[in-house]
Amino acid sequence: MKPGQRQDDEPKAGLSAGVFSTGMLAMVVVCCGGQALVLGGLGGLAFGSVLGIGAGVLAAVVVVAVVVVMRRRRAAACAVPPAERSSS
Repeated sequence: MKPGQRQDDEPKAGLSAGVFSTGMLAMVVVCCGGQALVLGGLGGLAFGSVLGIGAGVLAAVVVVAVVVVMRRRRAAACAVPPAERSSS
């Protein structure tokens, strides 16, 4: 013991120190590891959402384009050509 140091100031040893150390270690692992896991999961969900929304918009554009092309073709096929006048 150093001069001026009380006996109560000595670091704890034994079972209580082991339980405290184990608890702190568990908290550090859960806190740091859990944070990375949660952020990675949220990033994955965000990226998946962006891809899903993009695919939905692309599908909607394709469907609208197909409908417009089909209507134009049907209108062109159903249109009656103007009657030609004979020159006689």
